[in-house]
Amino acid sequence: MASLAIHPPVHLTLHPDEPIRTVEDAIKVVLRHARDAESQETQRLVAALNHAQSQEQADQVAVLFRDWAQAEGLLLVPPEDRRTVG
Repeated sequence: MASLAIHPPVHLTLHPDEPIRTVEDAIKVVLRHARDAESQETQRLVAALNHAQSQEQADQVAVLFRDWAQAEGLLLVPPEDRRTVG
């Protein structure tokens, strides 16, 4: 079975030139780079990613993955999307 797509892809600071494009790749990132892989939050995210069966579910868990990456400080924000403080 092919892995479900994440659209738009998620760009991370870990590999700026290799965005996360599939649910399968998102699972690998969470398992390898979570600050606390044993936390309930991390385990719930991995479970949600693993249980995605349709593109609609993949779209839903992609939002959770982006939020997790941002909270972990791994989300790469393009310069044009950064807010300036002034």
